[in-house]
Amino acid sequence: PSILAVLSKDPDEKIRHRVARHPRTSGATLAWLMDTDRSSGVRAAIAAHGNADAALLDKLLDDPSEAVRHGLCGNPHTGAAALASLAAHASLRQLKEIARNANADATVLRSLWARGDVYLRGEIAAHPNSPSDVRSEAEHDSEPLIRRMLAANPAATLATLVRLLSDVEGQVRAAAARNLAVPDSALKALVDDPSRQVRRIQARRKGQMREILASLAVDDDPWVRRWVARNSATPEAVLRRLAVDEETEVRRGVARNPSCSVALLRELARDPQAWVRAGVAFRADLPADALAWLAADEDFDVTAGLGRNPASPHDLLACIAVHENSDVRRSVILNERTPLAILEPLLDDPYPINRAMFAGHPALSADTRRYLLDDPEPQVRFIGAQALARELAAAGDAERDRGSPGHAT
Repeated sequence: PSILAVLSKDPDEKIRHRVARHPRTSGATLAWLMDTDRSSGVRAAIAAHGNADAALLDKLLDDPSEAVRHGLCGNPHTGAAALASLAAHASLRQLKEIARNANADATVLRSLWARGDVYLRGEIAAHPNSPSDVRSEAEHDSEPLIRRMLAANPAATLATLVRLLSDVEGQVRAAAARNLAVPDSALKALVDDPSRQVRRIQARRKGQMREILASLAVDDDPWVRRWVARNSATPEAVLRRLAVDEETEVRRGVARNPSCSVALLRELARDPQAWVRAGVAFRADLPADALAWLAADEDFDVTAGLGRNPASPHDLLACIAVHENSDVRRSVILNERTPLAILEPLLDDPYPINRAMFAGHPALSADTRRYLLDDPEPQVRFIGAQALARELAAAGDAERDRGSPGHAT
């Protein structure tokens, strides 16, 4: 049996309660707990647990505890019939949980529409299962929040979304523009929208039309230009203009854009602002000549970027690993390509956070992770123990898989 199954039989109520709340506790263990432990805390934890199946949750429907009923209302495994039963006597707080539950059907949602406040109706308007008559009412509701929630509904019709793109409230237009069901062609009219939020959403949209991105690239709002600079759909000609933008963050956005050309990266590697050069230093596709240029840079952010770069040569990583700045040294630890020979001296780094960061590095062996268990800092020992336990558990799972009857040998 698993350790959680064993702990579920512990005489200490607090331990059983923790087991009931643990996300990895199995459905079988939860069922055993419900049969053997009548405490309200354990039952409330089971009601909200993601591993409790519908049959187990149905056994809790008659429980009078508010905590249990609240957990049932929000549990993704509570069925539509159970939600309807709970809704009959639910508090407003519980009704909102039901309205957010993916299993709530059109009948339940329609019954809740007239029962709550604007926030409950907003949740119903956003629900993919909300009936068409409710969505029609929501579209013409005087409350902007309800129209905004409807605009975010993935089941809203295209005709509804297009109308909401012309809503008087910027927050509603922004929500409609964010909805992936709206085609890019429908957003052309919003390029000059008075709401910065609407224009920013357009600039961030994946696969955005090039002509829209070109128009937004000259927007007065620096954040709009920044998102255009980061958008992988932005054409090279637009990126070149943004690479000389007056705003540092816009130029850095170009440097971080996966569509940024090697030629443009070379230019940005010599940007007067270190923060832009640091953005270039992170790029795994950085050409060798630009990487060598940045290796001579004395700015800490640039050096840390090279320390995180999987393309950085090992001799450079070795130099960064002994840097005077603890944050810069940590960049080498965070680089999954750093070899163990460079990492091992940092096991005794004077900065505890750096030592703690070692725990998850793929180059470390179980024996190396055991070294962290003797660290003077409790935080480092704890993180090291967690990482070692995960590694040993994964090894055990792999061994069991190899020994299973269905495993090919």
